[in-house]
Amino acid sequence: MIHFQDNAISDPDQDRLFKVRPVLELMRKKILKIESENQFSIDEMMVPYKGIKAGSLRQYLPSKPHHWGFKIFVLAGVSGMVYDFLVYTGKSIFGAEQGPAKELGLGASVVVELCKTINNPMECVVYFDNFFTTLPLIVHLNESLGLRSLGTIRKNRLKGCHLEDDHKLKSQGRGSFDYRVDNEAKVAIVKWFDNKAVTLASSCAAVSPVKEVRRFSKEQKKRVGVTCPNIVTQYNVHMGGVDLADMMVALYRTPAKSHWWSMSLFWQMADIAINNAWLLYRRDAKSLGEVKHKKLKTFRLEVADGLIHAGKKKARPSKPREDDVPTKYIQRPVTPRPVDDIWYDKVDHFLVFSDRGRCKLCSNGKSTIACQKCGVRLCIVTGKNPRNC
Repeated sequence: MIHFQDNAISDPDQDRLFKVRPVLELMRKKILKIESENQFSIDEMMVPYKGIKAGSLRQYLPSKPHHWGFKIFVLAGVSGMVYDFLVYTGKSIFGAEQGPAKELGLGASVVVELCKTINNPMECVVYFDNFFTTLPLIVHLNESLGLRSLGTIRKNRLKGCHLEDDHKLKSQGRGSFDYRVDNEAKVAIVKWFDNKAVTLASSCAAVSPVKEVRRFSKEQKKRVGVTCPNIVTQYNVHMGGVDLADMMVALYRTPAKSHWWSMSLFWQMADIAINNAWLLYRRDAKSLGEVKHKKLKTFRLEVADGLIHAGKKKARPSKPREDDVPTKYIQRPVTPRPVDDIWYDKVDHFLVFSDRGRCKLCSNGKSTIACQKCGVRLCIVTGKNPRNC
């Protein structure tokens, strides 16, 4: 068991993550120094944990691959680089400062909290799903931080914005859409129908330019062209950063199971740190013009080997002493194998008595009888005769 905090000093009533708080703070301090991209996504990440020692810190999300564990809100780039995170602890997620939680809600408050660490927000765009998206959030990000945003939104959060219903869009066929624009608030809302209707809201994209995407048609049994607004295209291209980061962690997750919940969070932070380091290595290799680069698995193995041998002095090779006498081994003469023409000619393979030696066909047997022509020793037992020499 590894301890990261003195239990006698920390007060668990003040901080529910006090056991692993130093690790989380050190991790955030390091990743906030990384030169960031200008396209971000915010989503949930699950840290697998099935123990019962974490209490209500352990969450249940049936839609995730790991249903039980700790929920982390992550700010990531399109490349999968993690730039900031926030561990969900319930009402105390924002600490003493509750932030704008009462005004915007939990999901929107998480977005605002994570977006505070974005450098040059006026040049960036952040994407999120319908758990976070509200119209006041999009307006708040644009007005207070100068940050443009885009996300899917639920029907009950449209606040009187009337769009065509799903049945009418379905009757018009795949690729049909309807939209509304608020020029004063600088928000566009688009409802697009593919296999089902999806609604998106944004302060940086709307309908134009409309593109055609390829989708499989069950009726025609082939891929067909479907009209797609620009807001949908931008969302599909830039939204998968957190899922990519989660996938890289799951590829080579550190296999260290423990009943102590703090260890699960520690290993998750370690895996994220290694993945970030690998992405930085790829970024630097690309800037230097290197076409080939190490794979993630090779990179992790080299990191592990470096940590194992870090701080250890390499032993000097010992000099041979003058009084050391090399050990001499008695090498017995080896009977050369006859060529195939002699070995299989079945002529003059007679048995004679010879020195005791290992049998050709037995693993441990020894015999004094050998083949006169081949010189191979054989035991006189059933199934072994000079023809087998």
